[in-house]
Amino acid sequence: MNARAGLKAAVPVVAAMALLAACSQSDHTEIATFTDEHGRACTAAVVVDSEDGDREVQSLDCDYPPEGREPGPSGYSDLP
Repeated sequence: MNARAGLKAAVPVVAAMALLAACSQSDHTEIATFTDEHGRACTAAVVVDSEDGDREVQSLDCDYPPEGREPGPSGYSDLP
């Protein structure tokens, strides 16, 4: 592989890394837990845009608690 071909292959990788770095500096992810209207315990990964405060749910998982158990309290926390 010549130097020019290596440079062409590296440009998209460097661009992707710069884009990811820019996103990670302005956005952060938090975890939200809540009980929905059907009584299911839900956990959501929420991406918060630090520039304008917009929130976007990236992952949502809901399930009924085991019989005889109640869901815990609703909460919101940063990912560790």
